[in-house]
Amino acid sequence: MFRINWTRFRVICADFAVTGLVGGACEDGGMTEEPPEVDSDRRFRLETLCDVVQAELAAAGLPVVPGGRPTGVAGAVVSVDLPDLRGVLVDWQEHALLLDAGQEAWADDPHREGDECAAFSQLMSAIGEAMAEAIRKILTAAGLEVSRTDNDYSPHELLVTRRVAPSVWSVRRDAQFTRRYDSMRAAWNARNAADCPNPDCETHHSR
Repeated sequence: MFRINWTRFRVICADFAVTGLVGGACEDGGMTEEPPEVDSDRRFRLETLCDVVQAELAAAGLPVVPGGRPTGVAGAVVSVDLPDLRGVLVDWQEHALLLDAGQEAWADDPHREGDECAAFSQLMSAIGEAMAEAIRKILTAAGLEVSRTDNDYSPHELLVTRRVAPSVWSVRRDAQFTRRYDSMRAAWNARNAADCPNPDCETHHSR
């Protein structure tokens, strides 16, 4: 089960474009060398975006797998694109029940020429395609910009580059948080003003 860094998560409520942080082109057509602090800032923004993607998928009811693809778990694998820092990568990991059976079938048929291997390939491809499309629709509806990565090794992998608009549930949650904070602050200010013996105190008696 992943944990969301809510402090960092709220940073992204203001719209920001991660893609605007990539290196610029030199006059000779090459890429500029970015200073370490730029890479560090982009990495932080992408980690924040990663939290957002995880939260949106979890809100939709999908299981989310921690980065690194640990064994024995299934769900959406969400991680920062390293080392390129193009955005946040999202892929689907099937359950070990299916993966182990497929590996056993391939071990019995190393050249993958039999019907069983073909059936496993077809099933996994169908699962990957279906989940990629579902995840793309969910994240797009939640206000995120999503595209394919064209990764030959992960043909259904998605790339999230930025948040275009906040999702409706996060807007309501943040508004509630703001109202509760303002209400608590007003209550404490009123108590401090009542307990302050000096009516001219600018700290406790605002004019």
